[in-house]
Amino acid sequence: MDKIQQFREYTRELECHLDNMNQTDCCQCSVSKAECFLVVEIGRKPGICIKELAELLKIDKSGVSRSVEELVKKGFVVREPSKTDRRCVVLLLTESGKARFEKIENDMYVEFKKVFSMIEESDRDKVLEALQIYNEACRKVEGRNDQTDDKE
Repeated sequence: MDKIQQFREYTRELECHLDNMNQTDCCQCSVSKAECFLVVEIGRKPGICIKELAELLKIDKSGVSRSVEELVKKGFVVREPSKTDRRCVVLLLTESGKARFEKIENDMYVEFKKVFSMIEESDRDKVLEALQIYNEACRKVEGRNDQTDDKE
């Protein structure tokens, strides 16, 4: 197996592990995985608008709007007019949404702590650095793809 195939296999396996961790967490919160990600991002950036949320999660705006609507119906999110831009609607978590956000954040902290503790202490900084390099490379490729999409 060449290095590119090996890279793909390791990435695929990582995706499966992350998917399993996210699935376990979201099932406990009575929200879909997509809604779970939205609750987390809105909790981390109160007052974010749908356009910013879509860009952050790299999901189309209509998909985010539909998921936000579900979260509004479930009582986790409220929409309010922006105080700085009247054309924009911002998203905030309700008290119930904040409780879900805290539960997700705490549960995921515990899960990642378990995984991190399985890594030899002498390797932990290497793993963090490798993930940082990996994410930066992904952002660069995504940036190029966005520029290509803009030209079409």
